[in-house]
Amino acid sequence: MSDKTLKHIIAFAIALLLIFQIGSLISGFFGVVWGVISAVTVAAVSFFSARLARSGGKGSLWFFLPTVVFTLIPISLMVWRGITEDAGWLDRLVMITPFAVGFGAPVIRLLLVYYELRKRGMNEPAPPRIRYVTAFRRLSASSR
Repeated sequence: MSDKTLKHIIAFAIALLLIFQIGSLISGFFGVVWGVISAVTVAAVSFFSARLARSGGKGSLWFFLPTVVFTLIPISLMVWRGITEDAGWLDRLVMITPFAVGFGAPVIRLLLVYYELRKRGMNEPAPPRIRYVTAFRRLSASSR
């Protein structure tokens, strides 16, 4: 697979993780309807931002900023829930472990891989562009 294909797969996996986690957190707090609405909103913002990132060139932050925001929201909600809940440290650890293993660690690792692939793509020289006018003149001159 090419680096571009790998970047698309990784970006899609990050978006799916974000959609699931935001949707499940909001539905846990406010109910299923709000969870579905928030998941659709996260999906729309993520895909719209990815599209803007593609059109923005190599230095665009449109992919990075929504990912960080939608990653920090669940992390802050889980930390808040862990701090405010009256429980021992072992209970807090048991409560946070599935979140950290199922969401935090995968998103951080996928972001690291995504940006390493992005850096690799930035270091490669741009492919030579064919000037169509020059190529057309050469073809028309050789056909005479």
